[in-house]
Amino acid sequence: MFESLRKNASWIIIVMAAVFILSMAIGGITSLFVKKPFAAEIAGEKISPKDYQQYLETTFANYAQQNDSKQIDEKTRAQLKQQTWNQLIDEIIITKAVKQNRIKVTDKEIFEKLKNPDDQIKSIPQFQIDGNFDQDTYLGYLQQDERFAAVLENEIRSTLPLEKLYDKIKNEVSITEEDVRQNYIDSNNKAKAKIIYFDSNKIKNIEITDDELAKHYEETKEDYKKGPARKLRYIKLNLTPSEADKKNSEVKANEIFQEVTAGANFAEIAKAKSDGPSAPKGGDLGFFTKNKMVKPFADAAFAMKVGEISQPVQTRFGWHIIKVNAIQTNEAGEKEVKASHILIEEKTSEETKLAFTQRAEDLLTTAKNDGVEKAAEVFNEEAKETTEFYEDASYISGLGKEEELVNFAFKNRVGKLHSLIEKDNSYIIAEVSFKVGDHHQPLEDVKSTVERKLKKEKQLKKAIIVAEKFAINNKPNEYMKKAKDEEWEIIEAEEITATSTISKIGKDEELNKAILAKEEGEFTSIIKTDKGAYIAFVEKREKADMEKFNSELEKLTEEYTESMQNEYLNEWYSNLRKDAEIIDNRNKYFN
Repeated sequence: MFESLRKNASWIIIVMAAVFILSMAIGGITSLFVKKPFAAEIAGEKISPKDYQQYLETTFANYAQQNDSKQIDEKTRAQLKQQTWNQLIDEIIITKAVKQNRIKVTDKEIFEKLKNPDDQIKSIPQFQIDGNFDQDTYLGYLQQDERFAAVLENEIRSTLPLEKLYDKIKNEVSITEEDVRQNYIDSNNKAKAKIIYFDSNKIKNIEITDDELAKHYEETKEDYKKGPARKLRYIKLNLTPSEADKKNSEVKANEIFQEVTAGANFAEIAKAKSDGPSAPKGGDLGFFTKNKMVKPFADAAFAMKVGEISQPVQTRFGWHIIKVNAIQTNEAGEKEVKASHILIEEKTSEETKLAFTQRAEDLLTTAKNDGVEKAAEVFNEEAKETTEFYEDASYISGLGKEEELVNFAFKNRVGKLHSLIEKDNSYIIAEVSFKVGDHHQPLEDVKSTVERKLKKEKQLKKAIIVAEKFAINNKPNEYMKKAKDEEWEIIEAEEITATSTISKIGKDEELNKAILAKEEGEFTSIIKTDKGAYIAFVEKREKADMEKFNSELEKLTEEYTESMQNEYLNEWYSNLRKDAEIIDNRNKYFN
């Protein structure tokens, strides 16, 4: 059908057309899904590590091409990785939605889109005369440039189904004239007010007895109903330098100190032997005030004169040899030192690492025979128990992100020991210690939460009582002065509507409604909400101009309909993404 449009193409036109592709081209999705292994599973579709790596490489290559092949730093790399992941999820779940909604695109529809391009294509200078889009020029390019026409056609074939899907979703929204009228009234019914805020958080000296706590727990017990849960008992061994390792670091630091005090170039030695991040700069730390450095380092540096070199100083980072290069007073009148340093970290030796691994293996053997608690006792280690976690958890208290251990705990009996886990210079030995089905969390596990909620309730009740006494004991014309005297915050708010958010209070529609029910110059009665109590003085009122509404009804209907449709579309997409089952195994294959 399009053969008559295609002849020779120029590279620049292809590049210009490609700029306007709406999403990353993730073509041939069905070819990606393999049995095992997989880096991710999205809505039932598996993506192999190899194919995911190709996605990433394509993203990086496109970025480099659009940014003059400049070096990609780590922050940008992380952003591009996240961008690729999000685009992949979108591509899969929306492609499925297109199929589920039976969206079809005909050649006739594509041809119409080619003849009538969108504003992005119209803005390309090659298609304009005197700054305006020229239809004949554009059609001429289509007829003369085969590759440009092919790129544009492919883009339309990939994006038109999405447009039709989005239009279908948006058209599910039905807006009446009464909806438009009410929105206009709500948006244009405004007030300016001063609000006395009896903030419940300012109520102090709240006492809670054990009986009150137990009663509140029983009254709200359903809040603490949970599904099946597990706990793990574990020992965590952390690799640290041995005393011999520490002594070796001290010896090395003293040897370097002898070198630099014997005349060796400090900056060159720092470049060659310092473990600190400042090593490439000859150890230069620039100017700093005393409170910017750890105490032993600061004490030594600020006790020295310009040109002096300190003996090795120990901090939690290792051993430092410090050279003071300059001293000055900054604009704030504080003393600053400009120094360089050579850092010798206290590193673990290979012997220490081997001994550490052997100890972990010996501990595991004991745990296999006698359990984790007994193994901890034998090896003088501490056995801890996690709080309960659930089947959909990815994080375990005390252990961090450990999806493998979560799966293990739910597949095995109490007492089952996991194999040795190596993680971040540590070993973890863990066994299943607790198993329960649907249950209510016991009070001892949620005591702090129950106590916090009960305290909040009591604070709120007391804040309301305080506000009621305030209103009884003072006349309205005294409210503002008395509130200031009693140190209650007075918040000034402008442009208050039915749905607006007020600074320091947040979105409180009950408060907004009470303010808008008053006329200019009036005080509200006490407004009680779950945040505290308020008394507001209305300084200014504006009301909707219904004559203007009637004269602009068509425009207002169009704007409100578009707004509601976009809101509905965003909600639809949010639910689509939330409901998609996603298994993310990328950390097993990629850093």
